Amino acid sequence: MIPITKWEDLTEDEEAIEVLDDVYDGDVEELDLLVGLMAEKKIKGFAISETAFYIFLIMATRYIFSIYIYI
Repeated sequence: MIPITKWEDLTEDEEAIEVLDDVYDGDVEELDLLVGLMAEKKIKGFAISETAFYIFLIMATRYIFSIYIYI
């Protein structure tokens, strides 16, 4: 995953960019995880963003390994 350096890397929605820039005073590094997940572009063919997909993969893997350890 490539870190974002400007709001346009996160979303193409001009209104969202304007609001994010206003709320976070232009500092992309201060972006909250949940806000970023909701604003991020979705992967083509998926209902979730790239970050949400990676989080899902990590959590699913940990869940599977935790079940395997206790069997």
